[in-house]
Amino acid sequence: MATGLPAEGTCLLWWAPIADPGDAELLSLLDEGERQRHAGFGDPAGRNAFLTARAVTRLALGLLLGVAPEALRFRATCKGCGGPHGKPTLWSPAAPARFSVSHSGRWCVIAVARGTEVGVDVERIGLRRDTIPLRALASEERKALVSHDEADRLPVFVRYWTRKEALLKATGDGLMVDPAAIMVTRPDQPAGLLRWAAEPAPPATPHLADLAAPPGYAAALASLGRPLAASIRDGGLLVDRFRRSAGTDTTPIAGTVPP
Repeated sequence: MATGLPAEGTCLLWWAPIADPGDAELLSLLDEGERQRHAGFGDPAGRNAFLTARAVTRLALGLLLGVAPEALRFRATCKGCGGPHGKPTLWSPAAPARFSVSHSGRWCVIAVARGTEVGVDVERIGLRRDTIPLRALASEERKALVSHDEADRLPVFVRYWTRKEALLKATGDGLMVDPAAIMVTRPDQPAGLLRWAAEPAPPATPHLADLAAPPGYAAALASLGRPLAASIRDGGLLVDRFRRSAGTDTTPIAGTVPP
């Protein structure tokens, strides 16, 4: 039964913990192309995160549109080269659903809006390499970062990064645009875009908001043309309901979602 897309100006956010390895039930939701991508991951953690994020995306959109999740069809087209990669969009059924997906560490989040381009990013507050990648920051942001005590610099950087990544997901540019060409407000200020010194410019006015996230994580939401009010949903519960409907007896993965 369809629950309908969110009202204009609202964004639904499904948070879900990453599923355990070898989750055949979730794998059954994916199409052939997604299964090939899933099998191609050499990193088990990346493979599990991809599986959970794709499955919850299908379950959430299927619930909203009243369509079997495995029947949904997606398309991705690169803004730069026109190739079959880039920001995914819903191809079938035709609907004004706009969505974005992110995962990091043990969590994934799926954002869905009606008719408004949206981007979401979640990041674990931790280093991927030995040092903070300052090259992702504008010069003013780097100066602001080093003004903090050393122990506070990593959370500050991750806040900057989630805002920029959410923006680049909303526009569909991804890392074709240098993050250092984008300047956002300081992490102790309300989220907002201060400068976009890159081509192409966003097609509509970008809006930013920081999101409540699980402990040890930071997250941000971006939208084009209008701000969006976030409404939180439990994606783990969505997965558990799917398993029960399939008659599968498994340990629930539902976890506490941000308030």
